[in-house]
Amino acid sequence: MKTELLYGIHPVQEALVARKRTIKQIFISQNIKNKKINIIKKVASERNIKLSIISPKVISQKIGHEYHQNVIAQVSLLPLIDYNQMIGPQSFIILCDHIVDPQNMGAIMRTALAAGVSGLITTRDNSTPFSASVSKASAGAMEHIPVSRVTNLVRIMKELKKNGIWVMGLDGKSKEKIYNTSFKDPIALVIGGEEKGMRRLVHETCDQVLSIPQLGPLDSLNASVAGAVAMYEVYRQRFEN
Repeated sequence: MKTELLYGIHPVQEALVARKRTIKQIFISQNIKNKKINIIKKVASERNIKLSIISPKVISQKIGHEYHQNVIAQVSLLPLIDYNQMIGPQSFIILCDHIVDPQNMGAIMRTALAAGVSGLITTRDNSTPFSASVSKASAGAMEHIPVSRVTNLVRIMKELKKNGIWVMGLDGKSKEKIYNTSFKDPIALVIGGEEKGMRRLVHETCDQVLSIPQLGPLDSLNASVAGAVAMYEVYRQRFEN
């Protein structure tokens, strides 16, 4: 079984809560007094997960940096699901088209979990992997949200459309605004990459391309911020009205 090291209080805690990964061992720094770390220790003891108390320096050596919040866990790789499992009468799927920054991906996942997203699909190539750094950036949200990686995003978009899912993309140049659009049907929302937005074929395959109104001199919003605004418009329409 392949493993990786999760680091940070929230990723380790949420991995324990989600129960999607096999947790082989947890390492905690010596002489640490923290309520959340105490909970991690308690759960590890209850589940007979091997717990090692070591120096912060050794923890830093294990992961190659000091941003670990005094806890790391050796875990199995994040399990992926088939995108078909995300399809349903209330589908709200996020499609990430070449999101390469772990911080952006983590932020998108954190918002997606809070906004009731059914699952997130990204590409196998030219996208950040579902790594420990993404889990940390997502505050552990990655441990809960269903995720899939696909070879050809355009093909998946076409398959989703065949299954009655309306595919909508975000593009700051579009004249159609998200606030004039209904999101109550099953939808898949495409968030384009940080540098160039959606690729041409992805853009052309969308049923509808929408923009977020904005003032000021900048051309567009950050990918994760644009995604958050759009996701919460979907949330507002579905759950607040």
